[in-house]
Formats: sequence, structure tokens, C-alpha cells
Amino acid sequence: MMIALKEKNKFNFHRLGIILFMIIMLSIVLWQIMVNKTETQTAVKVTVNDSFMSNGWFFRNEVMVQGTTGDTVKHIVQGGEKVQKNAALAVVYTNASALENSQKISVLDDQIELLESAAQMITNGSDSVKIESMITNKIAELSSEMQQSSVSGMESSVTELRNLCLRRAIDSVDKETLLEQAQSLTSERNYLQQQIGNSSITIASPASGFFSEVVDGFESKLTISSLDTMTASELENLDPSKITTTSSDTLGKVVQDFRWYFAMFVPKENVEDLSVGDSLLLRFAQVSSDIQVSVNDIRKQKNDENALLIVSGMEITPEILSMRYQSVEVIKEIYTGIQVPKNAVRIQTDSEGNSIQGVFILPDSISRFKPIEVLYETGNYYIVKQGTTTQNTGLVVGDRIIVKGRDLEDLKVVK
Repeated sequence: MMIALKEKNKFNFHRLGIILFMIIMLSIVLWQIMVNKTETQTAVKVTVNDSFMSNGWFFRNEVMVQGTTGDTVKHIVQGGEKVQKNAALAVVYTNASALENSQKISVLDDQIELLESAAQMITNGSDSVKIESMITNKIAELSSEMQQSSVSGMESSVTELRNLCLRRAIDSVDKETLLEQAQSLTSERNYLQQQIGNSSITIASPASGFFSEVVDGFESKLTISSLDTMTASELENLDPSKITTTSSDTLGKVVQDFRWYFAMFVPKENVEDLSVGDSLLLRFAQVSSDIQVSVNDIRKQKNDENALLIVSGMEITPEILSMRYQSVEVIKEIYTGIQVPKNAVRIQTDSEGNSIQGVFILPDSISRFKPIEVLYETGNYYIVKQGTTTQNTGLVVGDRIIVKGRDLEDLKVVK
């Protein structure tokens, strides 16, 4: 009985050992499969900015427009508009009644212009089908200008569209009726103008340039001439909290020059690869598109880790005219190409013994080596030049890049 039990236990231990051995071998095989498994990543086209963030100050030549602001002021020009010296910027009325009459006059002027335009259209004759086609085209044109944020173009298109709609609607109206209505409105307008009398004062532009309603208190301090001797430490010591947003004794200001300057206090490593004359892009949160500028000056001090970077631009918008101290992304270069993980890059040797940098792709079950031309490098990946499918050169969108694999060779079957 004891002998039989021993024989049985011996058999069980033997069987358990076989099972354990099989489990170990299976684990090794699975581990090898996992280690040797080829992994791919689809090639995608990306755009990356070589840029840095900073804060800076706008420097401009600006002339204050003296005058009052309040409920009885009627602005003739808006922020960002170009003005000539002595041109009317606003009209100040001595009482609310005079301002109200002025606003009524503006409405009447618009109506009179439409009626006279309509009478002229009747004289010239009309073609309903042609006008309807012109209205359709003008609506499409206006839609395009809205997408492009073309304010000046939109204003012109709206006026033309309004006149076309009026022309389409007056086919059954005679010319005399329109002229009588225009004359009646003209009489009403003249009466209101007499009521205003001397109850208004016109504020004229003190210089030619671009008008801005925003006054911040730095107009006399941050001039273009003040940049000549400014150092990085002086710029750093400017206090943004002292910027004001309202002024009761000024209507606004006129920026005299097309060119403005933007000065930034930046770490030296951000400007080591820049030179005077280089082109950059500034990206402000308030502005819809990037602004092209050129490097005007780079001022460094031996014992200072920071530098003064001064750029200049000529683009004028209401947003730019209203800004003084601003956060900005400074874009040195924009790179567009194929994104390649650094762990996918391999070095191959050609027939002449030269080292070639590239990646392996897996179009089917056979690996292929494609050389790459690096455009830009980040911490984890490269941006490489995109190839062409017609010439079968370089990486293209959709290629399966091998990011993990062993014993890779060109034209080798990958299991």
C-alpha cells in the first residue's frame, strides 16, 4: 500500500514539473513575441512653430486730441481710420437736444440719398432679371468679405446691395414721386439744422495719421525716439499697472506714422539665432491674423542673462492701435512636414559607406527604408520634409512608420 502511494506521488510530481516547464516555456515564447512585435505609426502632416512667449510694449509717435468726451459727443471717425490734419474727428453738442437733432439729420441724409439714387435709376431704366442676378452676386461677394473680415470692402458692398434692392423695388414708382419725397425730407433736414444753430463745436485732427479713442497715459513716454537709449532693465522697470483706460479731457489720439515698434525683455537664448533685419511673426490674442515684423535691434549686456529685442511693423488695425503692454507669441519660423518619432529613426550605410538617416516603413509585409531630411527638432520628434508620391521619394502622409522592431533591413519580410 505504501509503495503504491509513493509511486502515485512520484507520478504527480513528475506531471506537475512538466506543466510548470510548459508554462515557463510558453511565457518565454510570449515574452519574445511581445518584445519582437513590430509596431507602426501612421505618418501625418503637421505644422509646428519655432517660437517663444514674451511680454512687450508698443512704441509709437502719438498726438493727443484735446476735447471732452461724454453723451453729447458725436464721433465722425472710428478707431483705426486714417485721418488728415484738420479733418473733423467729432462734434461736441452743448445739449442733448442738439445731439438728438444731429442724429435725426444723419438718418434723413441717408434716406434722401437713397431716394435720389432711386430716381436716377428710373431715368436709366431697369431690367428685373439682370438686377436680381446682380443682387445674388453682390450677396456672395459680401459673404466672402465677411469671412475675410474686410471691413472697408463690406461697407461698400452693403451700400451697393442696398441700392440694388431699392432699384428692384421701385419698378412701379415714378420719378416725380421719389423726387417729391426727397424734397420733403430735405426741408425737414434743413429745419433741424437751423435748430442746432451754434450748439456744436467741431474737434479737428491735430495731425495726419490714424485715429484711436484709447488713451493710456504712456503716449508721451513710449515714443519712437525714446527707444534710442532704452536698455533692457529700463524696459523691465516699466509698470503695466499704471496704464490708464479712460481720460475725461481727451477725445483720443492720432498715431502719426505707419511704422510702430514693439520692445520685449527676453532671455538671451531666444535671440541667439536672430539678426537685425530678420522677419518674424507676432501672434496676439486680440488680432485675428499673425503680424509680420522685422528685427530692428537686439541689445545685450555682458552680465545680463536677458536682452532687449525690438521689432517694427507697419500693419495698422484698431486692435493694434489700442494696445500698449501685451503678451505675444514670437514666431521665428513655421515648419510644415511629416512628424517622425525619434525612436523610429535609424542609420543605414549606403554602397559608398556613407551614413544615411531615415526610417523604415511597412507598406505591406516587407519593410522599406526611406531617407529623411530633418526640418525641425523637438524633444520627442522630428519634423521632416514631405516626399512626393509620384516620384516615390521621402515620407508621405499615410506611410506606416515602424516605431518598434528588431533586425530591420530594406526589403525584408517582417513577420
